[in-house]
Amino acid sequence: VTVASALAEHTTEFASTYKSGKMKRSELEEFLEIATTSSNSLLTNLNQAAALIRSFKEVAVDRSSEERRTFGVRNYLDEILIQLKPKLRNSQHSIEIKGDTKIAIDSYPGALSQVVTNLLMNSLIHAYEPGESGQLVFNWQQEGSRLSFEYSDDGQGIPPENLSKIFEPFFTTKRGQGGSGLGLHIVYNLVTQKLLGEIECKSEVGVGTKFIIKLPLQIDAKP
Repeated sequence: VTVASALAEHTTEFASTYKSGKMKRSELEEFLEIATTSSNSLLTNLNQAAALIRSFKEVAVDRSSEERRTFGVRNYLDEILIQLKPKLRNSQHSIEIKGDTKIAIDSYPGALSQVVTNLLMNSLIHAYEPGESGQLVFNWQQEGSRLSFEYSDDGQGIPPENLSKIFEPFFTTKRGQGGSGLGLHIVYNLVTQKLLGEIECKSEVGVGTKFIIKLPLQIDAKP
């Protein structure tokens, strides 16, 4: 708002000088520099605001807004990873998939896609320093009437004092570096509210982090 107000003020002054017929070349160049800098700043901040608003929408989970269906976990995970290739292309990380290819689940695939995406992005932002290579692992198996879905990285790990806070809204150690503090909060809400499951995080500094998610194989089935 401050940038927009300043730009509006400079534009009014510029228009007045132009109409007077007394504009100097230096005044035109100065205004063009101000307009360019202000426009770039506005665009950057508006994009950040738009991304934050999208995150807020994801935090407020609407149980009736998405199609529920039966889908194979492995096939759908492959589809998610294809969509994430542009984000992973410039990294040195390898992805390993160990899950049972025969397991299917009756649930909300879009919610699971958001969970997987946010977990991967959390690793890319927090687990490794620039240029480091890591191993990201997906594994799942059936446990009675539930699916045990695990995701892990071998990155920096989470300090014990932060581990209890990671699902809180706006908690991040990388504010201003790509972290909004909403990614894991979104994951927690989706798992517990939309997918009717449970999530747990285990981590050791210097070893890595693992997220363990328990989901019903059929979302309305009794445990």
